[in-house]
Amino acid sequence: MQRFRAVTRRHPTVVDTLFAVVLYLLTAPFHGPPWEQHVPRSPALLLLLALSFAVLAVRRRWPLWTLVLTSLGVVPAVAFGFDVEPFLVPVVIATYTVAVRTDRWTALRTAVPTAVFVVVVVVLLTPAPGFNWESIGRFAWIGMAAAIGDAVRSRRATIAAIEERAVRAEQTREEEARRRVAEERLHIARELHDVVAHHIAVINVQAGVAGHLITAQPEAAAEALGHVRRSSRAVLDELSGLLGVLRRPEESDTPTEPAPGLAQLDELVDAFRASGLDLETTLTGEVHDLPATVDLVAYRVVQEALTNAHRHGTDTARLSVVHTPSEIILEVTNALAARPHTGGSGLGLVGMRERAGAVGGTIEAGIGADGRFHVRATLPLKLGKKP
Repeated sequence: MQRFRAVTRRHPTVVDTLFAVVLYLLTAPFHGPPWEQHVPRSPALLLLLALSFAVLAVRRRWPLWTLVLTSLGVVPAVAFGFDVEPFLVPVVIATYTVAVRTDRWTALRTAVPTAVFVVVVVVLLTPAPGFNWESIGRFAWIGMAAAIGDAVRSRRATIAAIEERAVRAEQTREEEARRRVAEERLHIARELHDVVAHHIAVINVQAGVAGHLITAQPEAAAEALGHVRRSSRAVLDELSGLLGVLRRPEESDTPTEPAPGLAQLDELVDAFRASGLDLETTLTGEVHDLPATVDLVAYRVVQEALTNAHRHGTDTARLSVVHTPSEIILEVTNALAARPHTGGSGLGLVGMRERAGAVGGTIEAGIGADGRFHVRATLPLKLGKKP
């Protein structure tokens, strides 16, 4: 059936022509009824009937014109005294086609006038005019053809709508999956940047110190190399934990730790001081419990800002944490080096803004009036509440 439908869609005229020929051979009364087989039918009848069926070859391309021409073919048939029933077959097929190929209102506006026209022609042009049960039957044929065609059209429209909804649902699922993948990739990129950047910055600074002091002050160089070793070990541990979380739960054998927050701020500050950053910290206001997401964002913002200060500054920085009843304000300030490091990608500031924006906060970064570089983060104490 699917192959037949495919062939019909590709070659509609050929299929309709063969269909019209078959109907003509089955309908045309070449020798009349069995009791009149010795009486051949009139060639004019066969030719006129052939013309009526030939019009069906273009019924899909021009359904309304096909109905008009097949209906007009009934007039000479009745006028010459031929049997009207064979001529009703193409009219019924054309009515069905109009109902299938157009809308319900068009089918109704064409089927009713066609049926009335056929009945009027038969009643007025037959030798014994009069409205009888046969006339009602002819009217019913055309009406049933229109009803069946409308039912088929409605069924096809319903199936097409269901298929369209299924396709849209599949496209929506694919788009949602792609969106989730993109969000997850961005989330992983932020985590990798936040986890690795700090320790790599420490390794870079301490390796430079060690290289500078390796001959003149071996003990100081050894201490710097110790910082390099500890920072590299921390990078490996945090990457191992992150990769363990990314694995499927049944494959994960790496214990996961709670997400960092401002409770670990002292440890973070000590780590930067140990790496050689002269860091001054101030805490103002009553400390409030933060939502887990805001707590993580605050920690990551401070970590990234101090990392940038350590890489691009003069090894001195100031951290200010201000707690208010509705928000927490974090500010990192550092002097810029005479020859600032230019190897940054700029993704750190972008990541900080994205993280802060995700919880309804803001990030302001730039050189202030005092010539120092300021990073100021304002985060709400409640998710979704703009400060």
